[in-house]
Amino acid sequence: MRRLRASILGAGMVLAALAAGALPAHAVAVSTGTGSGMAGQTVDIDINTASLNGLNVTSLQFALNYNNTVVTAVDVITPGSMTATAGWSAPAFYVSNSGSTGTIHVTDAGSTALTGAGSLLKVRFLVNPAQLNTSSSGLAFASFMFNEGTPPATTTGSTLTITATPQFGFNPALGEIIRGQTLQFTTTGSPVLPVAWSTSDGSIATISSAGLLMGVAPGTVTVSATDAGLHAATNTAQVAVRGMGITAGSTTVVVGQTATIPITVTSLAGLGIRSGQFTLTFNGNTLVATGITTPPGTLLNGWGSTTFDNSPGSATVDFAGPTDLTGSGVLCYMTFSTPNSGGSTMAFANATFNETLTALKTSGNVSVSALPVIYVNPDVQALLVGQSQQYSVSGSPTNPITWSVVDPTVASISSTGLVTGLKGGVTQVRAQDAVGAVDYSTSLTVYDFAASLTSTNGPPGGTVIVHVNSDRPVGALGIDAMQFVVSWNSAYITGARTTQTGLWNAWGTSGVVSRVNGASLIVASAGPTAMPNTGSMLGSLQFDISPTAPLGTVITLTLSNLVLNEGVPRAEILGTATLQVHTGAGVPVDGQAAFSLSPAEPNPARAGTRIAYSLPAAADGDHVRLAVYGLDGRLVRTLVDGAPGAGQHSAAWDGRDEAGQLVRAALYFTRLEWQGRVATRKLTLVH
Repeated sequence: MRRLRASILGAGMVLAALAAGALPAHAVAVSTGTGSGMAGQTVDIDINTASLNGLNVTSLQFALNYNNTVVTAVDVITPGSMTATAGWSAPAFYVSNSGSTGTIHVTDAGSTALTGAGSLLKVRFLVNPAQLNTSSSGLAFASFMFNEGTPPATTTGSTLTITATPQFGFNPALGEIIRGQTLQFTTTGSPVLPVAWSTSDGSIATISSAGLLMGVAPGTVTVSATDAGLHAATNTAQVAVRGMGITAGSTTVVVGQTATIPITVTSLAGLGIRSGQFTLTFNGNTLVATGITTPPGTLLNGWGSTTFDNSPGSATVDFAGPTDLTGSGVLCYMTFSTPNSGGSTMAFANATFNETLTALKTSGNVSVSALPVIYVNPDVQALLVGQSQQYSVSGSPTNPITWSVVDPTVASISSTGLVTGLKGGVTQVRAQDAVGAVDYSTSLTVYDFAASLTSTNGPPGGTVIVHVNSDRPVGALGIDAMQFVVSWNSAYITGARTTQTGLWNAWGTSGVVSRVNGASLIVASAGPTAMPNTGSMLGSLQFDISPTAPLGTVITLTLSNLVLNEGVPRAEILGTATLQVHTGAGVPVDGQAAFSLSPAEPNPARAGTRIAYSLPAAADGDHVRLAVYGLDGRLVRTLVDGAPGAGQHSAAWDGRDEAGQLVRAALYFTRLEWQGRVATRKLTLVH
């Protein structure tokens, strides 16, 4: 009836306006206001208009769409609006829905034309009570009309914002304590204070006005809290009060050690405990349960009987006695072997006393560390028989270190790691620290002697002699066969052969054979008896220098594939030798040596080096001296002090002084003296 009356009045006013010829020249802007609210609240939205002065507006009608899952239109109100000021009747409205879209249809009219600008009226919305989180609803006109169409109107929508509704709860939601312990509860959200706390059974647990719960006796209670505003549901929590607590201890061990874990309990007084059982679970790859112990001081010591049962990853202990078990502290100890490194939680699968009282269980942890990583240094080492090398351990060793050699016939080692070569062979050095960490060096090679070639000089078209030398007498090594290869890096060597000089001369001409293969001389020699102990020159080789070889050419000679008696003894090859093409004094020509001192080979030297020198024919029977000196002129070692005779010779230096001690790494000089003539060369020693 209200809506019909408004329509009739509106129609009459429009007709009057048309009769008067009062048609507007422009459209009037109409818009919805904004607003916000939370779940269950009502929000009033203004329907606003631009100025209506002189437009003779006496009726209006519109349809406004919104999201009906978020808000619902419940009323149209006019106090303080333009229609109320004009004395219009109360608006008529109804609501329709189509899916999630709700529409409020509004009509209103009056005998007095509206003037001014502002709020025509207000649409009241109710926010869905279940809409607790932030959201929004768009507000959009489906239609709007003044006076059945005159003046025309343009419309603009807006948004109704939903703010979050304050919620109320408390923590924790679950709890487990032992008698005598407390548990603090706190509120969450936005409760209206004060909050009232209570438990379902005060004989099991009580709670203060501040939310502090106290365990009284074994059992389970419900905790409730209600705020003063009653705007949120009352929350509940379950709290179990246990008669006692049981805890597995924690420890850290190294692989292979025994892990001992204490099992402790809180006070058992007043509970009448006569039996109990617990099952402990753990990482079966890291730990293996081996048993329990009840030494003096533990609660189970002398009290009753105990049984132990284990399976991979778990162990169960049962105990029973004729009297009440009281007190607190260590109940017993559990022991574990530790086959592998890793971590393991020690968790109770169950823990029950008197078959009915469940204990509050606290887990422990066992950490099994891997053995520390240690490294033997040096990792690869070569020594001559009689030489020594100090070994050390790096990484994370636990002292003391125990040293050994895999093959003690090849080398010996002291308690401090000093290795000494005994005979030719290959072995390894082993170190073990105090907790069992072990490392081996990759290899320790011991050579029975060192072999080298002498360096020399020669003119274009000449023939020179190169010695194959040992750093020591080899008669005791039983060498009755030898083969090797000498190669060169130049086309200016036109021929190469062996000579019948040196220790292999004892095998005769048929005992030494050689052939040239490209840029290599392959030598094989053998005899019915071992090489004698009469010198250190194993043999000699001749090389032909091309007549076209440019002066200053340096040809590198390399000794390789040296095999003695099919592998035993072993010889270390000391570097390479050089053949320098030039003419002048000190150059061996046609096999006749001159006074000269060659550079040491190798240079720089590490384990040892060899110094080649030559003496002219005039030196036969004369005194010759070859020595090593320091930069300060101090004599370090005399290598030759006698009458070696004319020809080419060499001497070895093992880096030691006259007292047999290794000298420090530094720059030294070799000095050759004969008949007032002196030749010197620089020599660098490194370690």
